[in-house]
Amino acid sequence: MIQLPQTDDIARAGGKTVDFDLFSKLSLIPAASGREELLGGEIARMIKPYCDGVSVDAMGNVIAFKKGSGGKKIMVAAHMDEVALKIRYIDEKGFLYFTLTGGIDPRTLLSQRVLLQTEENGLIPGVIGAKAAHYLTAAEKTQPLDALSLYIDCGFNFEEISKIVSIGDPVVLDRTPAELGGGLFTAKAIDDRAGVYILVQVIKNMPKEHKDDIYFVFTVQEEYGLIGAHGAVMAIRPDVALAVDTTGALDTPGMRPQDYVVSLGKGVGITLTDGTTIADRALCKSLIKICKDKGIAYQLRVAARGSNDAKAMQRESGPVKAAALSVPVRYIHSNVETASKHDIDAAYNLVLNFLS
Repeated sequence: MIQLPQTDDIARAGGKTVDFDLFSKLSLIPAASGREELLGGEIARMIKPYCDGVSVDAMGNVIAFKKGSGGKKIMVAAHMDEVALKIRYIDEKGFLYFTLTGGIDPRTLLSQRVLLQTEENGLIPGVIGAKAAHYLTAAEKTQPLDALSLYIDCGFNFEEISKIVSIGDPVVLDRTPAELGGGLFTAKAIDDRAGVYILVQVIKNMPKEHKDDIYFVFTVQEEYGLIGAHGAVMAIRPDVALAVDTTGALDTPGMRPQDYVVSLGKGVGITLTDGTTIADRALCKSLIKICKDKGIAYQLRVAARGSNDAKAMQRESGPVKAAALSVPVRYIHSNVETASKHDIDAAYNLVLNFLS
């Protein structure tokens, strides 16, 4: 059994530097799509003293409310869930087979550690294995690795594992965060603990007096189809909505500079267009103006693919002015996602100034 990390209250960072200890603790709490309750409960505990109300809706979204002095209704969202696996079969020897929840490249899964998020037995550690490379046939060596050829080994036989693991149990990747050079760090679930971290810090550091009614929504099941955001926006019906999420940074070897979309260390991405959403022009202009006036590093994101909670917020409850802020992340949807503290600080400062 693995004991969950205990998250201490957040120190007031003021947006000057990322609280790496806090970020690490948020990263390590398992939150597979559909099983976000551990992270949701911890978030609610941290932000409750700073809000006029905190609730959890029927879907599991954590909704924090800060009352304004009489302005518009603003919704700011970050999703709690992370890409994960789901147990689909247990063989006679106790090995577990799984399907993918979210866009994971199976090549990144081999020989990784995982945690099974069970209903009654807590977190169960395991490792992902496959047929040994030196026993592959010539034909097998030419085939791409897929999730169906992988399995999880928890060390138990069939009788033992069947008592503690059930079909449908989610599985998250297991990796300790680490700081790298150049202000970068690596962890699993930066997508979208970056947004979660930013919203928690904004809630704690916002001035008490502000004009608009603000709903901070920590959404569920984004990786499975923006499901939590669909429900939350119908209940809140905001005038303006902002999604704070991550995006793949392609500034790595083998890619052309014109294909990077965003780069690490160059600031928060303001998404103008992605695969499903054209952001509101006036809202984007306001965000850009704040960056220029406040000296916040930013980059404009125009992507041919991808989606986030802005899509659901923009259209689900009628026309809503919506846009997305995108924190650049290399190696996205893996357990070595890599981000820049500078970019997260920039996103934090932009959200704080926008809401203030």
